[in-house]
Amino acid sequence: MKRPLTVWLLAFWLLFLALGGLYGGIAMLLDTSGAALGMSEVLDELPVSNYILPGLFLLFGMGLAPLFLIYALLTLPQWPWLERLLPKKGLHWAWLGILVLCWVLFMWLIVEGFLIGFDWPIQYVTLVNGFLIMLFALLTSVRRYCAQRET
Repeated sequence: MKRPLTVWLLAFWLLFLALGGLYGGIAMLLDTSGAALGMSEVLDELPVSNYILPGLFLLFGMGLAPLFLIYALLTLPQWPWLERLLPKKGLHWAWLGILVLCWVLFMWLIVEGFLIGFDWPIQYVTLVNGFLIMLFALLTSVRRYCAQRET
C-alpha cells in the first residue's frame, strides 16, 4: 500500500524526536555532570546525583523507541505478541505505540518542568514536536493507513 504524505511527515517528526533523544542521552551518559549540555547547575534540583538515569531514559525512551516506531509505522509488521496489547482492534500496534510515546513525552516534560522549570528552548521545541507527532498520528489518513490488514 502506498503511504500517504501524512505518514511520511509523522515519520519525520518521530525521527526529529529520536535524534534529540539520542543526542541528549549520549551527551548525558558521556558527561554525567551535565556540563557538556550546560546543565550542571540544575543537577542540584533533581532527585538524582548525576545524569545517568535521565540519559538512559532519553537514549532508550526518546531515542531508540521512536526509531523502532518509525520502522513499525513504515513496515506495519504483524507481530501477534504486540497485537495482543491493543485494547481496540482494527489499528496496527505501531499507532498505539506512537500515542503512548507522546504521553510519555508529555509526562517527562511536565515532571521536568516541575523539577527544573520550563526555561530551556529545547523544552519548547520538544513540546511542539510531541504535539505534531500526536496531531499527525490522529489524522484520518494515518489511522486509515494503520488499519489492520490480514497478511
